[in-house]
Amino acid sequence: MPSSLDPHQIIEVTPFSRAEAVISRRGPGLKPIHIVILSLFAALTLVALFVFSARAVRFDLSPVDANLEITDGTFTYLLGERYLMLAGDYTVAVTAEGYTPLKSMIHVGELADQTIHLELAKLPGTLTVSTLPETRSPVFLDQEPVGLTPLTVTDIQAGNHNVSVRAARFLPFDTDVHIEGQGLSQNLLVTLVPAWALLSLSSQPTAAAVSIDGIEVATTPARIEVMQGNHQLLVTRPGFKSWQAEVNITAQQDQILPEITLMAQDGQLSIQSTPSAASVTIADEYRGQTPLQLSLAPGKTYGLRLTKPGYETTERAVTIDAASDTQLNLTLPPVLGIVSLQVSPAGASLVVDGQPRGKIFERLELNAVPHIIGIELAGYQSQQINVTPQPGQAQQFIIELLTEAEAKLASMEPTTTTAIGQVLKLIQPGAFTMGASRREPGRRANEIEKQVQLSRHYYIGIHEVTNAQYQQFDRLHDSGMLGRALLNGNDRPVVNLAWDDAVAFCNWLSQQQGLASAYELIDNRWQAVTPMNSGYRLPTEAEWIWASRYAAGPTPTRFPWGDAMPPVAIEANYADESANTVVADVLTGYLDHFRGTAPVGSFPANPAGLFDMAGNVSEWMHDYYAQVEPTAVLVDPSGPISGERHVIKGSNYTHGRFSELRWTFRDFGQSPRPDVGFRIARYVE
Repeated sequence: MPSSLDPHQIIEVTPFSRAEAVISRRGPGLKPIHIVILSLFAALTLVALFVFSARAVRFDLSPVDANLEITDGTFTYLLGERYLMLAGDYTVAVTAEGYTPLKSMIHVGELADQTIHLELAKLPGTLTVSTLPETRSPVFLDQEPVGLTPLTVTDIQAGNHNVSVRAARFLPFDTDVHIEGQGLSQNLLVTLVPAWALLSLSSQPTAAAVSIDGIEVATTPARIEVMQGNHQLLVTRPGFKSWQAEVNITAQQDQILPEITLMAQDGQLSIQSTPSAASVTIADEYRGQTPLQLSLAPGKTYGLRLTKPGYETTERAVTIDAASDTQLNLTLPPVLGIVSLQVSPAGASLVVDGQPRGKIFERLELNAVPHIIGIELAGYQSQQINVTPQPGQAQQFIIELLTEAEAKLASMEPTTTTAIGQVLKLIQPGAFTMGASRREPGRRANEIEKQVQLSRHYYIGIHEVTNAQYQQFDRLHDSGMLGRALLNGNDRPVVNLAWDDAVAFCNWLSQQQGLASAYELIDNRWQAVTPMNSGYRLPTEAEWIWASRYAAGPTPTRFPWGDAMPPVAIEANYADESANTVVADVLTGYLDHFRGTAPVGSFPANPAGLFDMAGNVSEWMHDYYAQVEPTAVLVDPSGPISGERHVIKGSNYTHGRFSELRWTFRDFGQSPRPDVGFRIARYVE
């Protein structure tokens, strides 16, 4: 059978002749029709097998209009929206305009109906960023710097992105931009918002220099662009005081300041005096001691007063001009008093305030200030007396010198000096009554009467510890101020320190001289060493009372000056009339010229040679505070062995009331106070 027929082939007739019979033994053969039927059946069988074995696969494409081509795998057939595919692996290619082509291996599983998701990634996009006004400003894409405006950024992946622009003198700009991708170009116009505001100011007088944050920017009147935030504004003009303020600028919110009135610059007043260290008061306000430099408002006449114990008060009127420099040099006439000395044996020499004065004079004319008079005679123990001459009132001293043998028996120095120059006075022991009777006016409940016997000689500081002395131990200590009264002068008593601080100073001072410490820390609390040694410590309450109140004799007065109010002379630093802005109660008619603390030793010493036992500052005592009614005589009492608070004795510069000014007034505390200081003491042995 020909494999194919040629339509142009000529068919010729062949003469028929009967064939001779041939005997054949072959069986019947397959006819072509049979082969066709069999082939068709086989094909149908294969199709049926494919149909029944194939899985219906739907391709979910993104974008939906993408083109899909199956490039590798077994036979597939598209039937509607699904492909008939046998289970197995295939390679597909997906393309769409504006997207990155995808060629991927997929796997057709055993499920009869399957969906395969294929998503194309968009091509990157382009973003052009510009500003209004035009600037060259940094651009950040997703917090990464990409360049300066105007700027075109390419190859940005499609999706949301953060765009930031940071332009000098403009508010920060931040926004989110959706990049379409697909090779598209997008524009972003950034309208910049100024980060400043206008500040308008004027001054009287005009033409003053204006500085902002230390940089001069204009002269008044001025209208200045100032960046938002807090700024230091300074206005200056020669001959006038500087004016300064802090201004808070909010962007785009202009401000107009009230007109600034510049004050004329202070004049300088320099005051010196002979002698120096005179107290200066201007308009009844204490301003310090000479030599003194002051700044005073111009255009005024000031009343100036100079005072110094032992000298006449000197007053002047001085007029101060703007930016002037006025100098005063004043001499204070001395106030003299008479001191008579009767010394035995005869022939002794006299030393006044450390200066030899020759043989003893029966009559000495001295300034009415505290003096130390020494009497010296070979073979005899020298003696010293502390005296404050009184104008118009002669004082007489009868002195009997001890032989060296007698002195050796006594062997106790009348004074001793610490390693940092503090002078302590020897106090002889004795018996006395401490406290006040219940009938005494002004008595308080804690002033219980007690019979006391002191048996040991002791030294006590003639002055309260000063700021300069204490700062050798604690250089950072600051006594501060009370109101307008400065308390931190070197020669003023140290205040604003706790009892523990005073005790620590005593131990430190003992160490400077190689003495045993008088206190030790037990359970984190200071306790006196038992038995009490000769290291530096605070005076006991009994020692302080004996040295202050009984130094003049067995019959004490109610007040430091006598038995009645008010004080008859300026003898101590109390709450005088100049302190009316510091304390509520002052002594009417009393003027000691110290609103706050006074230099130690500014007022006369008591008969024991101790200064400021009354007035100036109250003092920490060694004793813990208690109110105990004793049943017997107390011998060398030092108070309870424990407690929360400590005794405070002595009146101070804030006291002006009857009860507080009495010798027996008894206070207590534990915390630092601006009116409480301390002095030191120690046993002789």
